Amino acid sequence: IVVFILLLFLNGRVTVWVAMGIPTAFLATLAVVWLVGGTINMISLFALIMALGVIVDDAIVVGEDAYAHHKMGEDPIFASEGGVRRMFWPVVASSLTTVAAFLPLMMVSGPMGKILGDIPFVMICVLIASLIECFFILPAHLRNVFVRGVGHRTHPWRAWLDSTFDAFRDGVFRRAVTAAVEYRGLTVTSGVVILILSIGLLAGGRVKFTFFPTPEPHIVYANATFASGTSRDQVNAFLEQLRQSLNATEKDYGERVVQQAVFRAGALAGDQNPRQGDQFGSITVELTPSEQRSVRTEAFIKDWQARIQVPAGMENFVVVARKQGPPGSDLMLRLAGQDAHTLKLASLELQATLRQITGVYGIEDDMPYGREQVLFNLTPAGEALGLTLDDLARQLRAALDGKLVQLFQAGPEEVEVRVRLPEAERANLSLLDRFTVRTPSGDWVPLATVARWDTRQGFEALRHAESQLAVEVSAAVNGAVANSNEIMSGLAETTMPALERKYGLHWSFQGSAADQRETMADMKTGLMLGLALIYIVLAWVFGHYGWPVIIMLAIPFGLVGAICGHWIMGIDLTILSMFGLFGLSGIVVNDAIVLVEFYRHQRERGMPVREALVNAACLRLRAILLTSLTTIGGLSTLMMETSLQAQFLIPMATSITFGLAFTTVLALLWLPAMLSFYESGHARLMHWLGRPAIV
Repeated sequence: IVVFILLLFLNGRVTVWVAMGIPTAFLATLAVVWLVGGTINMISLFALIMALGVIVDDAIVVGEDAYAHHKMGEDPIFASEGGVRRMFWPVVASSLTTVAAFLPLMMVSGPMGKILGDIPFVMICVLIASLIECFFILPAHLRNVFVRGVGHRTHPWRAWLDSTFDAFRDGVFRRAVTAAVEYRGLTVTSGVVILILSIGLLAGGRVKFTFFPTPEPHIVYANATFASGTSRDQVNAFLEQLRQSLNATEKDYGERVVQQAVFRAGALAGDQNPRQGDQFGSITVELTPSEQRSVRTEAFIKDWQARIQVPAGMENFVVVARKQGPPGSDLMLRLAGQDAHTLKLASLELQATLRQITGVYGIEDDMPYGREQVLFNLTPAGEALGLTLDDLARQLRAALDGKLVQLFQAGPEEVEVRVRLPEAERANLSLLDRFTVRTPSGDWVPLATVARWDTRQGFEALRHAESQLAVEVSAAVNGAVANSNEIMSGLAETTMPALERKYGLHWSFQGSAADQRETMADMKTGLMLGLALIYIVLAWVFGHYGWPVIIMLAIPFGLVGAICGHWIMGIDLTILSMFGLFGLSGIVVNDAIVLVEFYRHQRERGMPVREALVNAACLRLRAILLTSLTTIGGLSTLMMETSLQAQFLIPMATSITFGLAFTTVLALLWLPAMLSFYESGHARLMHWLGRPAIV
């Protein structure tokens, strides 16, 4: 597609040498990746695909300028060398601004930085390699092409394409640019209105935001937790029911969905904190690759759960897919407080709320109930005798767990000798009615005299976070029917404040939400740095403080195309969309740089502002269209990718493709009108200061 677009605008031999920059830059980039210990993976390959159209931009600008001058009769060596000289600073500026846009993305830390770090690294390597090839290799090839008579023996198709383009440029396009500059107020206002409307699509929820849409998983876990003390036979019976329901579900589909299933009694599967015990049972189901089945994973989980009959005594049963991509559940809320039972009650109430939300499944917490506990308190008589809870606990522990009385060496082994009650007595709660304790005075008294006790269900594990007792409630979200950010927003507005008041706890979003906070904070810092670097590069190249601001006004309008593109494609904005917007901010200024550079040349020759703006837009129409269309063409195939494993990459391609398409029109029509406003204001300022100004 990229080569075909080049052939529409350039001579065949020029196209070949311009396109040769692609394998040259790719090989140089792969050499650098090899040197730093990188790999060829889905992310680095995506970066190369994204760079496909960007690579030829530098060569296009140089080659198109040299080709145009040679067609006007310039000597081959002067045409090729002149193209490099004339386009040196615009090309350097465009490459450096794109590098400045991608460089801050290397500052992103955490899981997202590790996953997506290859994108800015590969793009920067490609851009630098392309710049070197453009200045030191391409001119010699262009000279040889011109020496062989390019421009003297013109193919009829080439002549027809060139004449058609010239007619469009000097006719329809020139009139459009002239009108845009003539009615500059209407042009600028129209652009601002379109920007506001596009932001309204995002603010109004027409285009949603999903932090990281992971590829469709193919591993499913079914974890069952029975009440403590449940026999292994009862767990095995339920696992057999799961096996039968799994087979029946697959049979209904009429195709092979399950590749294999592994059953485990006595342990849970896929848990970050693995637990073992007779009351646990699990199944790990591996589905066939997503491209080989018509049934989606979420639909399979829903249909399978509908066939499962949960028996009595089940404390928790969860069927959830193993998430790919960054770690952490789609929804994870941390509840922190002082009392474990209060936190558990709040957790159960929150889980009940989540079960009422469509698209939320796999709901569980990390504070499962455990065995029954006996809680002791001293009676007034015990306190009067001088006993403390510490004394009571120490004596009970010695009786039930044993007291260490001796250590001795038996060969290479160290043997402990403990004194404790016989196992038959320790296994029966009636022991407490016969147990006696020793008071500080040395007397022995019945336990029932100095203490009272009660029983309640305990917890298998108690966890702490930031020095506080905490429980984390996690859940998965079916992205096809619900949006995790909208769910979190609803929970933060209504559910969580009510739980906070009712149970006196503290809460926070964790998991993907915590990664999102960290990543977005890094990207905000990177955005400021990237914009500052772009401005410094533009101010350095043009030697002007005002023009860089006008050029950078094109960056927000890239957001217009990106948002509208996601709306048209029917996909959510993601973190990869944000990465695309960063890259887009460097790419969109390239067209504006080329136009402003030619405008400067026209002004240096003494041409009036309005005529210089129109001529600059017309003279650089071919180069601007070529750089934009090749980038769009290079990414278009990725946007049409049907592989479910690559769907999470499409938002980034959508941001760049649609954003660049819109900003190309913006650079050719809106930018001249904005420059006209700026030059008029600058002229009035110079007149007010009493300095001469060319109008």
